Amino acid sequence: MKQIQSVITLLCVTLLMGCSPKVNSEGFVRDGSIKNHVVVGQTTKDQVRSTLGSPSAQSTFGDDAWYYITERQEAWGFFKPEVVAQDTTRLTFDKAGIVAKIETFNLQNSQDVAMVARTTPTEGHTLGFFEQLLGNIGRFNAPSNDTSAPGRKSTGGY
Repeated sequence: MKQIQSVITLLCVTLLMGCSPKVNSEGFVRDGSIKNHVVVGQTTKDQVRSTLGSPSAQSTFGDDAWYYITERQEAWGFFKPEVVAQDTTRLTFDKAGIVAKIETFNLQNSQDVAMVARTTPTEGHTLGFFEQLLGNIGRFNAPSNDTSAPGRKSTGGY
């Protein structure tokens, strides 16, 4: 009877452990507000990098902007992780490399991006079904007479 109670208790504890979410925080680690460390019109790129560190992402076209991104995900059991908190700060720089604008975005004003399902065709010949099936007939390496190859046995002669 005592063993059955121990097994049931162990089973309940194991099930309850599965009820807590697995939390994963990624990206920029915030130490207060970025606006406390950066002054629009005064702070340079070098000062931003030394104070906040390297950005999570940088713009590749358009305005010169740095992005500091923080994200928190929770996963319950075997389910897909869900983003529960997201904070993105965009610092836009002018031509002289001084902060011109600070913008903050969160999970409420984020947008999903639809992925394009198309593929880019490649140049060259596309093999058909029968070409793939019959293409290797006659393409094999004849066994070599090299007895020094690994795994080959010597036929004598010594």
